[in-house]
Amino acid sequence: MKIEISELRGGVHYPLDFRVYSDDLIDDNHELNGRIPDEGLQVTGHLSLVNRHEVMVDMHITGTMVFECARCLQPTPYQCDYVYHESSEINPSLEALDIIPCIEECLYINEPFRVLCKPDCKGICPGCGVNLNFEECQCHQSDHSDDDDGIDPRMEALKKLL
Repeated sequence: MKIEISELRGGVHYPLDFRVYSDDLIDDNHELNGRIPDEGLQVTGHLSLVNRHEVMVDMHITGTMVFECARCLQPTPYQCDYVYHESSEINPSLEALDIIPCIEECLYINEPFRVLCKPDCKGICPGCGVNLNFEECQCHQSDHSDDDDGIDPRMEALKKLL
């Protein structure tokens, strides 16, 4: 979303009230772990020109993003309620200001470290790969016998160090 710099002159607070969708984001480096669903995120706030070289961005981003559960990798909705209050340098020769990079920065900064589908998520079995929230483990008892202690054969040499 681009805003004409001329609309910010004279101490005007340019109002922001729009929805941002995943197609609007650039995210060239694929840094954003969450996915914005089809309904998008609501952005409200305002922009104001501090001086010829600086603009103040005050915005509030709300909505639901979808992240993978850290244990079972199931898509998990996460309620976002992010506040962004930063000043950004601008080139005085610019005619328009793109605020999408500010929105991306706000999403990156506030992205949760870990999302769980439920607090007691059982995760994925490391042996057979089933989601333990929905299925019983498919591993054979012989795969977990006591004589090998479940050690990967490639790591057997390290057992001698214990």
